Amino acid sequence: MIRTLAACLVAFLLLLPTQVFASVSPLGEYGKIAGRVLDAATGEPLIGVNVIIEGTTQGGQTDVDGYYTIIRLRPGTYRVQASFIGFATTLVENVQVVADQTTRVDIRLREEVIEGEEVVVIAERPIVQMDRTTTTATVNAEQIEALPVASLGEVISYQAGVVADPDGSLHFRGGRSGEVAYLVNGVPINNAFSNTASFDVEQNMVESLEVISGVFNAEYGQATSGVVNIITKDVPDRWSGNVLGYVGALATGREVEFLNRTGGPSNPEDVTTLLPAEAFTSDKVSLSEAAAFPNLTDVQLSLGGPLFSDRFGVQLSGRYFRDQSFLFARDLFSPGDVSFTIPTDDSPGAVGINTRNDPSLWLIGSSGDGEFHALNTTERYSLNGTVSYVTGPTKVSYNIFVQEGTYTPYSHNYKYVPRGLNTIDFFNQTHIVGLRHSFGNKSFASLSYSYLRDFSENKLYESPFDERHVDPSLGSQQGSFAFQIGGNDLFQSEDQTQTHTIVGDYTLQANRIHLFKTGFSARFHQIDNHGFGIGSLLGFTPQPTDNEFANDTLSVSPFEFAVYLQDKMEFEGLIVNAGLRLDYFDPDYQVPVDWIQADTLLISDPNNPGQTISNRRDAKTRMQISPRLGLAFPISSNGVMRFSAGMFFQVPAFSLLYTNSEYEIDPSAASNQLGNPELEPERTLAFEVGLQQGITDALGLEFTLYSKDVRNLTGQEIVRTTRGDFAVRWVNIDYGTIRGLTLALFQRPQRNNPLSWTLDYTLQFSEGTASSPGEAFGREQSGLERITRLTRLDWDRRHSLNTTVTYAPSQALSFSLVTRLLSGTPYTTERNQQQSIIKNNGEKPLQLFTDLRVYAKPPFIQQDVQLFLEVRNLFDYDVENNIYADTGTASNTATQARLEETNTRPGGLNSLDEWFFRQEWFGAPRRVSVGLNLSF
Repeated sequence: MIRTLAACLVAFLLLLPTQVFASVSPLGEYGKIAGRVLDAATGEPLIGVNVIIEGTTQGGQTDVDGYYTIIRLRPGTYRVQASFIGFATTLVENVQVVADQTTRVDIRLREEVIEGEEVVVIAERPIVQMDRTTTTATVNAEQIEALPVASLGEVISYQAGVVADPDGSLHFRGGRSGEVAYLVNGVPINNAFSNTASFDVEQNMVESLEVISGVFNAEYGQATSGVVNIITKDVPDRWSGNVLGYVGALATGREVEFLNRTGGPSNPEDVTTLLPAEAFTSDKVSLSEAAAFPNLTDVQLSLGGPLFSDRFGVQLSGRYFRDQSFLFARDLFSPGDVSFTIPTDDSPGAVGINTRNDPSLWLIGSSGDGEFHALNTTERYSLNGTVSYVTGPTKVSYNIFVQEGTYTPYSHNYKYVPRGLNTIDFFNQTHIVGLRHSFGNKSFASLSYSYLRDFSENKLYESPFDERHVDPSLGSQQGSFAFQIGGNDLFQSEDQTQTHTIVGDYTLQANRIHLFKTGFSARFHQIDNHGFGIGSLLGFTPQPTDNEFANDTLSVSPFEFAVYLQDKMEFEGLIVNAGLRLDYFDPDYQVPVDWIQADTLLISDPNNPGQTISNRRDAKTRMQISPRLGLAFPISSNGVMRFSAGMFFQVPAFSLLYTNSEYEIDPSAASNQLGNPELEPERTLAFEVGLQQGITDALGLEFTLYSKDVRNLTGQEIVRTTRGDFAVRWVNIDYGTIRGLTLALFQRPQRNNPLSWTLDYTLQFSEGTASSPGEAFGREQSGLERITRLTRLDWDRRHSLNTTVTYAPSQALSFSLVTRLLSGTPYTTERNQQQSIIKNNGEKPLQLFTDLRVYAKPPFIQQDVQLFLEVRNLFDYDVENNIYADTGTASNTATQARLEETNTRPGGLNSLDEWFFRQEWFGAPRRVSVGLNLSF
């Protein structure tokens, strides 16, 4: 590790000027201000004008043509001051800086009439970002605060070209989930095992959110579909704080059928307390009645300011978030409850109940408390701290992110045994130390180190030896089409990913045209996962099972390294973003020599019969070069055309590389999955062409056409072992193509117009040979042929329409309405219990989401206090996320109709209607929240 790190640092230093030895500008964290200073009377350029950011030492001087540039500016709003002997000092206010972009500020100085005279100009943000060469959306803290959202993931899903699954995973421009790079202050925070963000950055910690769904620069890697760059709040100039808190409740007419126990509960120690079947009835229960109050609790705190001097300061942000969701279970049965069938001459007695026995012979063990339990719930605590010290041209900073919480899943089968479900406890800590140094006004550099530890534990009880674990047979006491009446999960796992990341870069404004940036990143991973089954039989102490196939352990230390060089060239009438990136990956693992005998350590030597050789060899390392190019052509003072193209590579999620890391083959299993550390990086070749056009000073339009060719996607190769067992190995076999367009219209707020709005429409065609890596074997088991031609991918939404409307008639009142209208995703139809041979030949119903947030400042309160009302799913629309393939809806299925025609009854206490109604297939109902926001 030390040798590799040394090589990384040497490679980086060789790319820098000799005077550079350390620095930090985390990737994409900074923007710049540039422009020209002219004499207001003559229009001639002024040479040597001092242009600075008010309140700082950052600035520059105009050159012989009157041009100046100020680099290394964090996203935010600034005041730019221009001063020159004989001319009145001019102050330009409300100058907004965006990460990775140039804000143009041209200044005209007029001769000084009164000594000390100052001219104040209010800058208007251009309706078009002239130097943007790709599709980028930037949302600042104020915009995030105004939106009716509970997470940054929701903000991201509002952007054109982004599709969210019901579980919250995101697809950028038709790509698979897991193809997005997440960065905080320029440092990657992806969990390499799952390739998702390792923690949720809370809204009150965010200064700016940048979502890049188009062709991104060479500084970004390990992503093929998009980049999310989150800039957290820096230390403020003066002490300030904020408190935000709200509670929410379900306000819906939606009803769900639940069993109701009229007697009991029974005593597990006394069989005489067992209940007859008639002690249970079914009732329709409103979700508003089932939900406890509050259904949602959210408290956010922020406090920060300088310590000792303006050079040293601190910023702290914390959040407590508890979402009780809208999926409910009723605690009627404990995991250890036992039910019986009374023996008769025609029907011998047995443990359990089923459809063959008369319900009047059932004796039911039901010792649950009968209360409703919310499932699919999340409770978490988050803390973000920033400490910074500035001395001259050098800044040292430290960020800490800590997040801890619990997630309780929902299970349809466990609707009446909620205490039998495992919960997931998670803990993440991320530390980032950065050093930044400026070399005059033209260059700066940075070096940062981060440590990330992402830990999760999936368990029911703390110990696998806990005697409350029950016999597996208790989970199958009921018959067909019935909910479980006992049992619990019998597995436990611990997953831990640790990553040490070193990021360095150097930025040089060589002249008015060229902004060079070079850098490197090195990530050292340590994956330690352990999962095992739990054996539990009546009369014996539970313990981890001795079945080797149910006990998986992974410990591996892969390494990745990248170096890049890019140049942003700003000519008159042309902006060019060109870059080149080199990625290297070492999986640090071994693979079988002969995959047919993957579980065998020694195999026969084909060259020397009678001799054996090792069936393991070191996995190959991978290296990729990816070019990136973006062009922008201003066509008028408020219009620009752009084109961009690039090659993107991404190592598949480590969960695929190291699946079944011991290469075990279980003869009793229907199939065995084998990971493949030698998977090639997945590759995407992306193009886009776009137009930005200002229609008026406040009204703008953006149109984009894009295309992506996706290769080397992870799929499955199905083989037979020497014993005839099925084995499924991950290989690079799948491919896809995505084409689409986006059209966005927006009107930004103005002083004389209280109304602002955005509207964007996306038309997209996402096609491929497989929607997920594991699809091929699923088709094999169903007797279907492998897909060899392009078909619609599971998340292919052909049409998406997003709108936001904000009406602020005064500073004391504001309304924000967000609406999304989405066409349905595809599914494969089923008729007469036969699945169509044409994949994804049907389409699910339309989806409509409408959310409202209202802010009001009471006139009788002097402090900076806002009251707000938030309504999610304003019209209480039933969104169908999943459907029955034989009807195309979530509300009914032909299977139930056939059972009713034959008078088939469930093998349990519930009705067929209740069994076939899936709560989790519907979106969230209406929820109303009220809260208070106090700033000081």
